[in-house]
Amino acid sequence: MPSATLDIPVIDIDRDPRTVGKEIDETLRTVGFFQITNHGVDPDISERCWQLTRAFFDLPLSDKLEIEREPGGSYGYFPVATESLAASLDEAAPGDLKESLNVAATPHGGHPFADDTERGLFAPARWPSALPGLQGAWEGYMREMRSLATRLMSILALGLDLPADFFDDKVDRSPSAQRAINYPEQSAPPKEGQLRAGAHTDYGTLTILRQELGRGGLQAYDGKSEHWVDVAPVEGAYVINIGDLMARWTNDRWTSTLHRVVNPDAGSTVSTRRQTMPFFFNANYTQLVECLPTCLGPDGTGKYEPVLAGPHLAGKTMKSIEHTTM
Repeated sequence: MPSATLDIPVIDIDRDPRTVGKEIDETLRTVGFFQITNHGVDPDISERCWQLTRAFFDLPLSDKLEIEREPGGSYGYFPVATESLAASLDEAAPGDLKESLNVAATPHGGHPFADDTERGLFAPARWPSALPGLQGAWEGYMREMRSLATRLMSILALGLDLPADFFDDKVDRSPSAQRAINYPEQSAPPKEGQLRAGAHTDYGTLTILRQELGRGGLQAYDGKSEHWVDVAPVEGAYVINIGDLMARWTNDRWTSTLHRVVNPDAGSTVSTRRQTMPFFFNANYTQLVECLPTCLGPDGTGKYEPVLAGPHLAGKTMKSIEHTTM
């Protein structure tokens, strides 16, 4: 289907949290995406991290491979086409036309690990020796993202007619992740079915994305119109979308929306390189995700069997990495 002209809402969150929560609730009942302004993220911290991340992607491949993802792991450097996001939905597709850096975004607070999988989701980050400033820049940015995510979860709780602190003890040990993605210039035609990022839904609770102004490509699927909708970059804004676990928690009151990143137009005479930085905020590894009390169906039940947040997250992640068709 062609791209539609429907706009993704832009919501100012520096207002009464209950009012903002209700606006977000109305939005998420139809599409799982919106953008936020007046979010309080320090622009200097954000910009420093952004520029040093671009410098990382500009390093020689040998320097980036110093911190390449280890077999079976979720973090480190992912070279171009080593991940297929469509595979997380069991769709066979070539590797996505992107490279990325993925880091555990939550310091381990000393709680006992449930299993080796949870231990791996808190693995210490490895940083490239060729760019010593990258670690400090990312650590500062991840603190900003964790603060914003916690604030958003409180607003979301109010939108669901729950206490503002409802999610606090359910996300306080979350194995969240910070990722940076570089979509390089495409010097050769893509393979059949190959995109910059294949169609997928996010796996966890909440995603916070910084896009690059003037470099589009992100699209969300509008199931009602059966069109792909452009999520155009807005200056100073972050894109927010919910993942599969939040949709389950809300009994599908809120939508985990299919999205993708399409290839640039062939033969473009301007630079099409694109950078993004998504922060994935998740529930605690051992959190049981079952229908929230304010989201029960008319018969007082939920649609889904309860699931543990961590194994769900890890299973989806491994599918996207291990099932790539090159």
